This record gives sequence, C-alpha cells and structure tokens, in this order.
Amino acid sequence: METPEPAGDIDQALRAAPHDQANRDFIVAWQGWRGPGRLLPKRSAVEFADIKHLVGRVILLELASEDQVVVKVAGSQLREHAGFDATGRSLRDLTPPEQWPVRRWRMHAAATRPCGAWMVNIDTRTRSGDGIYFETVTLPIEPDEPEKPRLLMSNVAFLGGIYEERAKDGPQLAWLPEGFCFLDLGAGIPDRIEP
Repeated sequence: METPEPAGDIDQALRAAPHDQANRDFIVAWQGWRGPGRLLPKRSAVEFADIKHLVGRVILLELASEDQVVVKVAGSQLREHAGFDATGRSLRDLTPPEQWPVRRWRMHAAATRPCGAWMVNIDTRTRSGDGIYFETVTLPIEPDEPEKPRLLMSNVAFLGGIYEERAKDGPQLAWLPEGFCFLDLGAGIPDRIEP
C-alpha cells in the first residue's frame, strides 16, 4: 500500500502521541519497517530484533475475519501480569460479551482503513484494588500475500501507579480501555470511536 502524500507531519504527530518512551520506540521501529513510500510495513519486513527490549510486552493479533481475531503472540511480561497466557486464544473469548462489538469494530477499522490506535487502561484488579495505568499503541501490519489475514501489533507500557500483581483467580478478560483514539498513519482515521 503506497503512502498517498509525504507523511512527515503525520510521522511527527504519531511519534509524539504516546507518553511512554517504549511506545515511541515501538512506533519508530514500525516506521522503519514500512520504509519510504509505504503506508504499512509488510509482515516480512518486521524485525523483532529492532524491538527486542519490548518483546515481553508485545501482542500480535491476526484478523482472520471481522469476527475472528486470534492472539498469535502475547509477550511474557503480559502473561505474568494477567496471570494467564492469551497466545492462541480468540480475543472474543477474552472480551466481556457486551464490549465485543466495540472492540471488533475498532480493530477492524485499524486494520482496514488502516490506522493506528492509542489506548490507556486502568487495571484495578490488583491485590490491593489500587489502579495501575497502562498505555498501548496498536499499529497495522500488511500481510505478505493479499489472501492472508491482516495483522495488528501492540506494545503495552506501564504508565504509572504502584505496580503490583493482579489478584489471584481473577477473570481471564481484557476490558475496553478508559481512553482511546485512532492515530493517523496517512490514510485518515474514522470519524468516531464506536460503531
């Protein structure tokens, strides 16, 4: 997919969006993978060595269809915090049913427009009940072959609060974030954040 216009201003705005330096590093790596003149990087251009300091908190999602989103990889730091491994599971099964239509729509929009997404989550499912803040940046990856499923890659960064483990035996669910916006990669963004 070709970039319609030189995207210098968009690239600057994209790099400035996240608060966490690790998420800015993730964006810079993604921009390097896409290369000059491309809107999205191809899957074969992704170099995990470029983000080796982040792989413990990276999520790779495969959008097999509008309703089938599979967690291909969930980093080890995310598994440790959540208390379960989401790798190989359907994201629908990990989302509260009433929230699935919004999550599905957002992911499909990010993958097909294409555009990025920025999110902030407050996790209060800790032992004390105090909230810890996470910032997530999600960016699309183009499949090498058009018939292959689209991909989204996310980096999750700890933003603040006193980090503590999650309460034991909590539900294996991922709730919608408290803060969400789309990020323009050069193809524009949807005019709303819910279907």
